[in-house]
This record gives sequence, C-alpha cells and structure tokens, in this order.
Amino acid sequence: MPETQANALPARVSPLLAIEGDAIIDYKNLRLQERKSLTVIQVLAFANQHQAVATAISKELGIECAVSPGICNANEHTQVAWNGPNSWMIIASDEAAKRKSGALMKSLQKAVADTGAVVDQSHGRCALRLSGIHARKVMAKNTAIDLHPIAFGPGQCALTAVAHMSALVIQVDDSPSYDLLVARSLARSFVDAIEHACHEFA
Repeated sequence: MPETQANALPARVSPLLAIEGDAIIDYKNLRLQERKSLTVIQVLAFANQHQAVATAISKELGIECAVSPGICNANEHTQVAWNGPNSWMIIASDEAAKRKSGALMKSLQKAVADTGAVVDQSHGRCALRLSGIHARKVMAKNTAIDLHPIAFGPGQCALTAVAHMSALVIQVDDSPSYDLLVARSLARSFVDAIEHACHEFA
C-alpha cells in the first residue's frame, strides 16, 4: 500500500446520513444544522499540570485557554471550551484555518508533551448549531441550566444534560446561537429531540 494511503486518516462520515439538505430545521426564525468535518480534540491535564497544559494550549493556538469553569474562548475557526476539571475540548474547522487534516492533533501533542493527554474525538462526536430568536426557548425545553442572558451568554459553555443526553453546550452569540456537541452514538436521538422541540415555531 502506498505510504500516502497507509498514513491517511479515515474519511469523516456524518452520523446523520439520512438527513438531506443544508439544514435539519430551517424555519424563518429558527435553524438547526450539523457542523460537518470538524476536528474535535480533548485535552486532559495530568495531576498538578492544570496550569501548564492551559498555558501550552493558549500559546499553541493563540487563544486564551480558560482555567475557570464554563468559559469558551474562540477565534474565527477554533473554539477552546472548558470541558470539566482539568479538561478542555478544542473544536476546529481545518478548512477555515487552512490547516491539513491531522495537523492540529500533532501540534497539540507536541505543545502539551508529557503534561497531559491529547485525544482525537473527531469521529466520536457530532456537532450541531441551533440559532435564531427561538433557540433559547428550544434549549429551555431540553435542559435544566439557566439560559437567561444574565446567567448564560456568548463565550460561556456548560457540560450538561440536554434531552437527557450528555452534551457540551456553547453559546456563540446573542442571536442566540448555540453549538451542541454530543456523542456520535447518540446523535440521531439527540437531533430527533431537538427537532421535536422546534416544531411549534414552524
């Protein structure tokens, strides 16, 4: 087998293959769509290395890696979200960053070195974006966290239950728009629950 084929990463296949078109829900003031072909990397700090890992991530990506719970910092193509104690989830579009597939994983492994574990979750996660003026109401039907703008706004995130499934929720902007990251094995059930909650706004 040629070296280029042997070293190539497997193609990323959406867990929502049966859904056609650009959006799952596309109402006048509400939209649900899959964020496809993203690189998703989880970084976990080893014991007593929390600050060292956060510093390494910040330096490598040029994005502040928050050490406080519930914070997600981002630029135009990469999000660095708190994902539990000593853990961060990095969600990136290689295409928008003009980065080769697999390059982010390698650069983070080198930066973090022996202070933490760097795990590629790209094939194990499904990323969605829910946006529009009714998005907060749809989210409120499915999660117990306080989504009032005073309590939860752009740049904040939560690892919580959504539709009784564990998900990472990131508020992107004031529209409001929410990015939702869920395990691939739960993706279809998760989408069905969110889609059902959207129907009253059709």
